[in-house]
Amino acid sequence: MAKVTYNYGSCPRQNYTYINFVQHLAPELPMNDSVFLHEESTEWRDNYDEIPFDLFKNVCHWKSARPFTLVQSNDSDHVNVQWNAALEALGKPPFANPEIATALQRLTELRGVAVPTASALLTAWNPNEFGIMDFKTLTVLGMPRRDSAAAYVAFRDRLLQLKNAYPALANCPLRKIELALWHYYPIDLSGPKERPE
Repeated sequence: MAKVTYNYGSCPRQNYTYINFVQHLAPELPMNDSVFLHEESTEWRDNYDEIPFDLFKNVCHWKSARPFTLVQSNDSDHVNVQWNAALEALGKPPFANPEIATALQRLTELRGVAVPTASALLTAWNPNEFGIMDFKTLTVLGMPRRDSAAAYVAFRDRLLQLKNAYPALANCPLRKIELALWHYYPIDLSGPKERPE
């Protein structure tokens, strides 16, 4: 990778894009956010039959606080029925796009859960294979801001393209790549700035 020169507090000079940024940052980022843990553990991921109800609510609130009253109106049994249906639809990795779309649809049948929140739930469960869809990451990638299962599948495909195109990202979970894109958003907005004297 070519060396780059940085302006103080801004994007590097030369032809430095989100692709360079993601290659530098993604390998260094954490795969698991604390909200992905239940009782300080990821062992819950091994149980396909249920998602801990407090973890479900925490992830939903963390991703989007506005519909949280609706999220809380789901009972744990119904959440687990939809969770189980989503994971059954997915099967085992590598996950196919039609099955991903079906899994998202099962989760969005829960009150207060839209596709971005459903993507956060799947990412909490398997950060290697999923990333969280967010308007910031979509903006960085130049993708339209759409809230649909098809839009998520297209977004995940872009994450996979980045992972497969650059050796620095070859071993990166999709969550790390998505999180690096999220971090690039404010840099993309700010543009270059002069170093103060």
